[in-house]
Amino acid sequence: MEGGPPPIDVAAARRVAEAMRVSLSEACRAAGVPDDSGWLTEYTRPDFDSFQDFVAGLRDDPDPDHVPLIPQLCDRLLGDDARADLALTGDQEIREPFFHHGDLLVRGHLDVAAPFVVTGSLVVEGCLTDCGPDSVVAVRGDVTARAVHTDGEMSVGGDIEAEIVYGHYNDQTLQARTIRARLVIEDEHSTIAAVAADTHFDPDDFQQGYGEGVQERLRELLVDGVFSHEEDEEEKQLDRTLLFARLREGRAVFRADDGSSAD
Repeated sequence: MEGGPPPIDVAAARRVAEAMRVSLSEACRAAGVPDDSGWLTEYTRPDFDSFQDFVAGLRDDPDPDHVPLIPQLCDRLLGDDARADLALTGDQEIREPFFHHGDLLVRGHLDVAAPFVVTGSLVVEGCLTDCGPDSVVAVRGDVTARAVHTDGEMSVGGDIEAEIVYGHYNDQTLQARTIRARLVIEDEHSTIAAVAADTHFDPDDFQQGYGEGVQERLRELLVDGVFSHEEDEEEKQLDRTLLFARLREGRAVFRADDGSSAD
Protein backbone atom coordinates (compact mmCIF):
# COMPACT_ATOMS: atom_id res chain seq x y z
CA MET A 1 0.00 0.00 0.00
CA GLU A 2 1.52 3.31 -1.12
CA GLY A 3 2.39 5.52 1.83
CA GLY A 4 2.01 2.59 4.22
CA PRO A 5 4.30 1.54 7.08
CA PRO A 6 7.96 0.74 6.48
CA PRO A 7 9.11 -2.89 6.23
CA ILE A 8 8.85 -4.57 9.60
CA ASP A 9 11.97 -4.66 11.75
CA VAL A 10 11.62 -8.19 13.12
CA ALA A 11 14.43 -7.82 15.67
CA ALA A 12 12.81 -4.67 17.05
CA ALA A 13 9.41 -6.39 17.10
CA ARG A 14 10.91 -9.17 19.21
CA ARG A 15 12.38 -6.65 21.64
CA VAL A 16 9.03 -4.89 22.02
CA ALA A 17 7.27 -8.24 22.43
CA GLU A 18 9.72 -9.26 25.16
CA ALA A 19 9.14 -6.02 27.07
CA MET A 20 5.39 -6.54 26.81
CA ARG A 21 5.77 -10.19 27.85
CA VAL A 22 7.66 -9.21 31.01
CA SER A 23 5.02 -6.62 31.91
CA LEU A 24 2.17 -9.08 31.27
CA SER A 25 3.91 -11.78 33.27
CA GLU A 26 4.30 -9.46 36.24
CA ALA A 27 0.64 -8.44 36.01
CA CYS A 28 -0.46 -12.09 35.93
CA ARG A 29 1.69 -12.90 38.93
CA ALA A 30 0.30 -9.95 40.89
CA ALA A 31 -3.27 -10.95 40.04
CA GLY A 32 -2.67 -14.63 40.82
CA VAL A 33 -3.84 -15.78 37.39
CA PRO A 34 -2.16 -18.18 34.94
CA ASP A 35 0.63 -16.60 32.93
CA ASP A 36 0.41 -17.27 29.19
CA SER A 37 2.46 -14.24 28.15
CA GLY A 38 4.95 -16.55 26.45
CA TRP A 39 2.67 -16.62 23.39
CA LEU A 40 4.12 -13.21 22.44
CA THR A 41 7.55 -14.79 22.14
CA GLU A 42 6.15 -17.53 19.93
CA TYR A 43 4.15 -15.06 17.84
CA THR A 44 7.25 -13.01 16.97
CA ARG A 45 9.57 -16.00 16.44
CA PRO A 46 9.11 -16.31 12.62
CA ASP A 47 10.80 -13.97 10.14
CA PHE A 48 8.09 -11.66 8.80
CA ASP A 49 8.32 -9.84 5.46
CA SER A 50 5.78 -7.10 6.23
CA PHE A 51 3.27 -5.87 8.76
CA GLN A 52 0.56 -7.56 6.69
CA ASP A 53 2.47 -10.82 7.09
CA PHE A 54 2.85 -10.08 10.81
CA VAL A 55 -0.86 -9.54 11.51
CA ALA A 56 -1.79 -12.57 9.39
CA GLY A 57 -0.74 -14.71 12.36
CA LEU A 58 -3.92 -13.66 14.16
CA ARG A 59 -5.79 -16.10 11.95
CA ASP A 60 -3.95 -18.94 13.72
CA ASP A 61 -4.39 -17.54 17.24
CA PRO A 62 -7.62 -15.53 17.58
CA ASP A 63 -7.60 -15.82 21.39
CA PRO A 64 -9.66 -12.86 22.67
CA ASP A 65 -7.00 -12.20 25.33
CA HIS A 66 -4.24 -12.06 22.70
CA VAL A 67 -5.88 -10.14 19.84
CA PRO A 68 -5.81 -6.62 21.39
CA LEU A 69 -2.09 -6.89 22.09
CA ILE A 70 -1.13 -7.01 18.41
CA PRO A 71 -2.19 -3.43 17.52
CA GLN A 72 -0.58 -2.33 20.79
CA LEU A 73 2.68 -4.04 19.84
CA CYS A 74 2.62 -2.52 16.33
CA ASP A 75 1.87 0.93 17.73
CA ARG A 76 4.81 0.75 20.13
CA LEU A 77 7.08 -0.58 17.43
CA LEU A 78 6.32 2.13 14.84
CA GLY A 79 5.80 5.09 17.18
CA ASP A 80 4.00 8.39 16.68
CA ASP A 81 6.18 9.67 13.84
CA ALA A 82 5.01 6.89 11.50
CA ARG A 83 1.31 7.41 12.21
CA ALA A 84 -0.81 8.66 9.31
CA ASP A 85 -4.48 9.15 8.55
CA LEU A 86 -5.84 7.12 5.64
CA ALA A 87 -9.14 7.53 3.78
CA LEU A 88 -10.51 4.85 1.44
CA THR A 89 -13.31 5.87 -0.92
CA GLY A 90 -16.02 3.41 -1.87
CA ASP A 91 -17.04 0.03 -0.48
CA GLN A 92 -14.07 -2.03 0.72
CA GLU A 93 -13.83 -5.83 0.78
CA ILE A 94 -10.79 -7.07 2.71
CA ARG A 95 -9.76 -10.61 1.75
CA GLU A 96 -6.02 -10.34 2.45
CA PRO A 97 -4.37 -9.36 5.76
CA PHE A 98 -4.66 -5.60 6.25
CA PHE A 99 -2.64 -3.27 8.48
CA HIS A 100 -2.72 0.48 8.97
CA HIS A 101 -0.79 2.56 11.52
CA GLY A 102 -3.02 5.48 12.40
CA ASP A 103 -6.68 6.41 11.90
CA LEU A 104 -8.67 4.90 9.03
CA LEU A 105 -11.77 6.33 7.32
CA VAL A 106 -13.85 4.23 4.93
CA ARG A 107 -16.28 6.23 2.79
CA GLY A 108 -18.56 3.28 2.14
CA HIS A 109 -19.18 -0.18 3.60
CA LEU A 110 -16.35 -2.29 5.01
CA ASP A 111 -16.48 -6.10 4.74
CA VAL A 112 -13.61 -7.93 6.43
CA ALA A 113 -12.75 -11.57 5.68
CA ALA A 114 -9.10 -11.62 6.81
CA PRO A 115 -6.96 -10.42 9.74
CA PHE A 116 -7.45 -6.65 9.98
CA VAL A 117 -5.44 -4.40 12.32
CA VAL A 118 -5.66 -0.63 12.80
CA THR A 119 -3.55 1.04 15.51
CA GLY A 120 -5.75 4.16 15.60
CA SER A 121 -9.50 4.64 15.26
CA LEU A 122 -11.78 3.37 12.50
CA VAL A 123 -14.68 5.30 11.00
CA VAL A 124 -16.94 3.51 8.50
CA GLU A 125 -19.57 5.70 6.88
CA GLY A 126 -21.61 2.60 6.00
CA CYS A 127 -21.81 -0.82 7.64
CA LEU A 128 -18.92 -2.77 9.15
CA THR A 129 -19.20 -6.55 8.82
CA ASP A 130 -16.71 -9.32 9.46
CA CYS A 131 -16.63 -12.99 8.49
CA GLY A 132 -15.53 -15.45 11.16
CA PRO A 133 -13.49 -17.56 11.35
CA ASP A 134 -11.51 -15.99 8.47
CA SER A 135 -11.59 -12.51 9.96
CA VAL A 136 -9.96 -11.15 13.09
CA VAL A 137 -10.59 -7.44 13.60
CA ALA A 138 -8.32 -5.57 16.02
CA VAL A 139 -8.71 -1.79 16.35
CA ARG A 140 -6.79 -0.04 19.10
CA GLY A 141 -8.94 3.11 19.13
CA ASP A 142 -12.66 3.70 18.63
CA VAL A 143 -14.98 2.33 15.95
CA THR A 144 -17.78 4.41 14.48
CA ALA A 145 -20.13 2.98 11.83
CA ARG A 146 -23.76 3.12 10.77
CA ALA A 147 -24.07 -0.49 11.90
CA VAL A 148 -21.80 -3.35 12.98
CA HIS A 149 -22.43 -7.03 12.29
CA THR A 150 -19.91 -9.47 13.73
CA ASP A 151 -19.72 -13.25 13.79
CA GLY A 152 -15.91 -13.30 14.11
CA GLU A 153 -13.33 -12.17 16.65
CA MET A 154 -13.55 -8.38 17.03
CA SER A 155 -11.49 -6.40 19.52
CA VAL A 156 -11.90 -2.64 19.93
CA GLY A 157 -9.68 -0.89 22.46
CA GLY A 158 -11.99 2.11 22.70
CA ASP A 159 -15.72 2.52 22.17
CA ILE A 160 -18.09 1.36 19.43
CA GLU A 161 -20.73 3.82 18.27
CA ALA A 162 -23.39 2.76 15.77
CA GLU A 163 -27.12 2.65 15.19
CA ILE A 164 -27.15 -1.15 15.47
CA VAL A 165 -24.58 -3.63 16.79
CA TYR A 166 -25.44 -7.26 16.10
CA GLY A 167 -23.24 -10.12 17.38
CA HIS A 168 -24.03 -13.54 15.93
CA TYR A 169 -22.64 -17.05 16.47
CA ASN A 170 -21.13 -18.45 19.65
CA ASP A 171 -17.49 -19.24 18.83
CA GLN A 172 -16.02 -15.72 18.84
CA THR A 173 -16.05 -12.61 21.00
CA LEU A 174 -16.83 -8.91 20.62
CA GLN A 175 -14.73 -6.75 22.93
CA ALA A 176 -14.87 -2.99 23.47
CA ARG A 177 -14.75 -0.49 26.27
CA THR A 178 -18.34 0.70 25.73
CA ILE A 179 -20.89 -0.01 23.00
CA ARG A 180 -23.19 2.94 22.31
CA ALA A 181 -26.08 2.19 19.99
CA ARG A 182 -29.83 2.42 19.52
CA LEU A 183 -30.08 -1.37 19.34
CA VAL A 184 -27.64 -4.05 20.52
CA ILE A 185 -28.38 -7.73 19.96
CA GLU A 186 -26.21 -10.51 21.40
CA ASP A 187 -27.37 -13.51 19.39
CA GLU A 188 -25.39 -16.30 21.07
CA HIS A 189 -22.31 -14.09 20.76
CA SER A 190 -20.07 -13.32 23.74
CA THR A 191 -19.75 -9.59 24.33
CA ILE A 192 -17.20 -8.11 26.73
CA ALA A 193 -18.12 -4.45 27.01
CA ALA A 194 -20.27 -1.98 28.85
CA VAL A 195 -23.45 -1.45 26.84
CA ALA A 196 -25.21 1.91 26.64
CA ALA A 197 -28.12 1.22 24.28
CA ASP A 198 -31.72 2.32 23.92
CA THR A 199 -32.63 -1.36 23.47
CA HIS A 200 -30.30 -4.21 24.44
CA PHE A 201 -30.92 -7.94 24.17
CA ASP A 202 -28.25 -10.05 25.86
CA PRO A 203 -28.06 -13.80 25.07
CA ASP A 204 -30.39 -14.70 27.94
CA ASP A 205 -32.96 -12.17 26.72
CA PHE A 206 -32.67 -12.89 23.00
CA GLN A 207 -32.48 -16.71 23.01
CA GLN A 208 -31.91 -16.82 19.24
CA GLY A 209 -34.93 -14.57 18.80
CA TYR A 210 -37.28 -16.76 20.81
CA GLY A 211 -36.96 -14.99 24.17
CA GLU A 212 -40.19 -13.92 25.83
CA GLY A 213 -41.54 -10.78 24.16
CA VAL A 214 -38.43 -10.30 21.98
CA GLN A 215 -40.13 -10.30 18.58
CA GLU A 216 -42.96 -8.12 19.85
CA ARG A 217 -40.49 -5.49 21.06
CA LEU A 218 -38.55 -5.68 17.80
CA ARG A 219 -41.72 -5.24 15.73
CA GLU A 220 -42.54 -2.12 17.72
CA LEU A 221 -39.04 -0.79 17.09
CA LEU A 222 -38.20 -1.81 13.51
CA VAL A 223 -39.93 -1.50 10.12
CA ASP A 224 -41.88 -4.42 8.66
CA GLY A 225 -39.39 -4.94 5.84
CA VAL A 226 -36.76 -6.50 8.12
CA PHE A 227 -39.00 -9.40 9.22
CA SER A 228 -39.70 -12.66 7.41
CA HIS A 229 -41.38 -16.00 8.07
CA GLU A 230 -39.12 -18.70 9.46
CA GLU A 231 -39.87 -22.27 8.44
CA ASP A 232 -42.90 -23.61 10.36
CA GLU A 233 -43.33 -20.26 12.14
CA GLU A 234 -46.67 -18.45 12.03
CA GLU A 235 -45.30 -15.09 13.13
CA LYS A 236 -42.62 -13.21 11.24
CA GLN A 237 -39.19 -13.07 12.90
CA LEU A 238 -36.41 -10.50 12.63
CA ASP A 239 -34.27 -11.42 9.62
CA ARG A 240 -30.74 -10.06 10.10
CA THR A 241 -30.00 -10.52 6.39
CA LEU A 242 -32.91 -8.26 5.48
CA LEU A 243 -31.97 -5.86 8.29
CA PHE A 244 -28.42 -5.34 7.06
CA ALA A 245 -29.41 -5.30 3.40
CA ARG A 246 -31.68 -2.37 4.20
CA LEU A 247 -28.97 -0.66 6.25
CA ARG A 248 -26.50 -1.04 3.38
CA GLU A 249 -29.03 0.54 1.02
CA GLY A 250 -29.16 3.57 3.31
CA ARG A 251 -32.84 3.04 4.11
CA ALA A 252 -34.46 3.61 7.48
CA VAL A 253 -34.81 0.54 9.70
CA PHE A 254 -36.32 2.17 12.78
CA ARG A 255 -40.02 2.98 12.66
CA ALA A 256 -39.33 6.32 14.32
CA ASP A 257 -37.15 7.30 11.33
CA ASP A 258 -39.45 5.76 8.70
CA GLY A 259 -42.60 7.48 9.91
CA SER A 260 -44.41 4.16 10.25
CA SER A 261 -46.10 2.69 13.30
CA ALA A 262 -46.36 -0.86 14.61
CA ASP A 263 -49.42 -2.89 13.67
